[in-house]
Amino acid sequence: MNTAEAGRLLMHAAAFDNRQPSATAAEAWAAALHDLPFDQDGLTAIARYYGTAPQRPGDRLWIQPHDIRTGRAAIRAERLDGFQYEPQPGDDNPAQYLRNLRQQQRAVADGNRPAVAARALPPGRTDRLDTNLVLVGQVVPRESEEAAKTFSPLSVPCPQCGARLGQHCKKAGHPITTAHAARTRVANGEPAHDPEAEQTAEQRRAAAAAYLERLTPDQRAELAAFEQQMNAS
Repeated sequence: MNTAEAGRLLMHAAAFDNRQPSATAAEAWAAALHDLPFDQDGLTAIARYYGTAPQRPGDRLWIQPHDIRTGRAAIRAERLDGFQYEPQPGDDNPAQYLRNLRQQQRAVADGNRPAVAARALPPGRTDRLDTNLVLVGQVVPRESEEAAKTFSPLSVPCPQCGARLGQHCKKAGHPITTAHAARTRVANGEPAHDPEAEQTAEQRRAAAAAYLERLTPDQRAELAAFEQQMNAS
């Protein structure tokens, strides 16, 4: 925000509090708000400030630069409430993912797009719920069964990591491009847990335990040293 823009901001505040804007005040406000643009959010922050009653009745309201900064940030944060990221090509690259995320957040905060972008459906496809309701009580043809398996895992929340609709699954707090198997199953109308897969995992654990039981003390010590070396690397 330059001096001229800060002067316009002061004139807007003067309409509420009858202050006397000056060139010196404009320069001071420009210095305090140098990193903020002159936009409608700043003007709205002033209107909201004077539209809110003071904490103590009778006190005179007198807006300061920090009030505009705080009010403008609150307005932009309100637009981001419920924000959902729309996956983009190249999200498997962490740096590109962060750029895409910040770009979408900025667009939402600026008011240029809603917090939850509308998802375009392919031609001839209705919403998934409507499709399922139409098929209730009917024999599903093989072609429809195959089509039902094409739903993106991102169309449902992940029951494993808690990722919200439209967001990538996470591992150790970082987004991953491959959805968890449980999420893929839920997206395709299957149970989140796969008993056969869980049974196989239990069998692998049992086999590993049996293998460890057969090791000699020296072999166990050698294995422990190897695992420690791998963890250190």
